[in-house]
Amino acid sequence: MKKTLLNKAMALFAGLFTFFALATSASACVWCYYQPEEPKALREE
Repeated sequence: MKKTLLNKAMALFAGLFTFFALATSASACVWCYYQPEEPKALREE
């Protein structure tokens, strides 16, 4: 019983941490007001 509870807790935390990591990486430019500079090779001039 203790092992199944531990497995469920680990799965829950893994899902939450994955969601948090994806949410913060997708909106990093909004939260920190950071806009990386576009490389010269990708610029259309």
